[in-house]
Amino acid sequence: MSTIHLVTKNFSDQQQDELNGRLTRAGASVVNQSTADAVLLGVTFNIIPDRRLISGGSSGRIVERVARSLKYILKSSTGEVIVPAKTLLQQKDIELDDDNLLASNREKANVIKDLEQALFKQLINQLQRI
Repeated sequence: MSTIHLVTKNFSDQQQDELNGRLTRAGASVVNQSTADAVLLGVTFNIIPDRRLISGGSSGRIVERVARSLKYILKSSTGEVIVPAKTLLQQKDIELDDDNLLASNREKANVIKDLEQALFKQLINQLQRI
């Protein structure tokens, strides 16, 4: 990897720090402003609305599909498109219990974190192939 000017949209500070760290560990030098030798990596994080797949009725159990995506584009320092806009998607179906909301919320938060990590890993793998 080379010098990357990272521009993010819809990222929390924690997500931005995580992606910066992953790019750095992969061998990139991440800069805050555009330079003559930096490629521009534009990344947009998208929260796809959860989708209820199965409702267990009286059991209180439901299955939801949780999904997140990253859209990215890579441009040279002169603005030429190196990699046209691509979207990466990660999703997982999880079983939740309406009768135990605390555990369900914790489980969902863990799944969301795992999806984010998988998206960042997938993005790094895509960039390393270039």
